[in-house]
Amino acid sequence: MKDDSTSATRLCLASPIFFPTYGGSHARYMRYLPGLRQQGLDVRVFAGTPMKDDVTPGDVVDRWNTFTVGQMMPQDVVNGTPVHRVRLPTEKGWSRRLKFNQSLFGFCRNPAYQPDVLQWVGTIRVASIPWIRRLRSMGVATLYSVTTTSKVMRKRKWLDLRLLRYRLIFNAFDCIVTNNTPLGDSLRDMGVTSRIEIIPNGVDLERFRPTRSREDTCALRDSLGIGIDELMIVTVGAVIARKGSDLLAEAWGRIHREHPNTHLVFVGPRYDRSPHHREFQQRVDALAAESGAPERIHFAGLIDEVPDYLRAADIFVLPSKREGMPNSVIEAMACRTPVVMTPFVGLSDDLGQPEEQYLLAQHNPESLAETIGRLIRDHELRDSLAERALCWIKNNMAIERSIIRYASLYKELAKR
Repeated sequence: MKDDSTSATRLCLASPIFFPTYGGSHARYMRYLPGLRQQGLDVRVFAGTPMKDDVTPGDVVDRWNTFTVGQMMPQDVVNGTPVHRVRLPTEKGWSRRLKFNQSLFGFCRNPAYQPDVLQWVGTIRVASIPWIRRLRSMGVATLYSVTTTSKVMRKRKWLDLRLLRYRLIFNAFDCIVTNNTPLGDSLRDMGVTSRIEIIPNGVDLERFRPTRSREDTCALRDSLGIGIDELMIVTVGAVIARKGSDLLAEAWGRIHREHPNTHLVFVGPRYDRSPHHREFQQRVDALAAESGAPERIHFAGLIDEVPDYLRAADIFVLPSKREGMPNSVIEAMACRTPVVMTPFVGLSDDLGQPEEQYLLAQHNPESLAETIGRLIRDHELRDSLAERALCWIKNNMAIERSIIRYASLYKELAKR
């Protein structure tokens, strides 16, 4: 047991892909890093390199290729936090998982930095269970962050092999952290017996804040060819089927016929461009062409200036099928941008109430187009909805609240 009165609690965040960022959970924990250090934690990140299909333009692939598989790369610093990275195979499979697990275990055994607590972020497989157990036997407390429910997790067939794998993985950890109550309930229903903590996502209210004036957004809108008197509809997230990118494209085609002064902006990586999603890409491209104004649909890609896009937007839309607590929604609310959502699996009261903090449309193009149209036609509704959502975020979702909850949990587990 560690004496917290004499030294800081050592926390390691581990993920095969963590930096650069590839998903909402990774981005969120990266934003937590400075606050966790302020709470007295000694934080490190242990990560691998991405698979070839996940490489983005910001990745320094040439530099990675100068290292052999299994070799530790020079230490990076992200948000003031050391990032230790191992070169992994670029192909998906057992060799990649084995190399990451071996390297992580070796890192945690290093006397110079043996963590008190290890939190795994991102996808994990059954093959990691023996390594997690070995870490626990060394006295390292282990957590796993479950941020989104899956179709398999929602099943109630106890003998389903995929569901069994989930149970085995989650029960291998000391604690599971989720970001909303329905997801926590789902874990209990599927047979998870590990401790479950529910800590809502936090939003940085200094980074995600309302625009001071409409003129502040002119430069970004001008770069997209969107006039000051036109309407900008934005969604944030990877262009994939689960996020409903095709549904929004189809709904926008209906919207544009009635409101030709609108633009649709997708902010996020175009994973539909990968060979594995060719059919979905063709669908999105076809819907854009059929809209009658494909030049008014913009794909911004993976960017760092997400707050600028949210502040510049007139309406934010999330037509997803499945989420945990979507960062993009609370960030849009913090920017005082009115939100339209569909009733995704995982939607909870943590995000407020329909007609109070956001509008809820059914998951079909007709309903989504009509609901967005309500906001386009009613400027007062846009303002009142956005103002109530901003107040909700300030009162319930400030990042400081989440960081304090996490820091307290880490310190408690370290004292076991």
